[in-house]
Amino acid sequence: MITSPELNLVFPAYSHKVKKKEGKLYIFEEITKKYRLLTPEEWVRQHCLHYLVNELNYPASLFQIEGSMKVDQFNRRTDIRLFKNSGEVFMLIECKAPHVDISLNTLQQISQYQKIQQAEYLVITNGLQNIILHHSTEIVNEFPSYS
Repeated sequence: MITSPELNLVFPAYSHKVKKKEGKLYIFEEITKKYRLLTPEEWVRQHCLHYLVNELNYPASLFQIEGSMKVDQFNRRTDIRLFKNSGEVFMLIECKAPHVDISLNTLQQISQYQKIQQAEYLVITNGLQNIILHHSTEIVNEFPSYS
């Protein structure tokens, strides 16, 4: 098991599956049932997904990983998109590697996605810090419950 104690400040450790292929590590993602190249950003994303599904009981069937969209004529991908049962976007989550500071640039990136998606919640995480915004303006202290 690979551990990153610093992420335990925001997300709990969990038992995950990792495999090595052609000298590279891959981590199994429970949502899409695929192995993904294990980068620092992917490590954060998998911890975030695990926390939301297994700790907060968000329905795994309502997640979309790396969903594509057009933003100002460019193809973009959201790290995590969570939908309501009605099909509306409930939450957009942008994951960064632990060494990447959450900055104005990061906020601008997710704000671009928000222009298109109109999610109820925006989240930026680097595994060490979460910024959670309700309706793009109000900072909340924790992930909302899913009802």
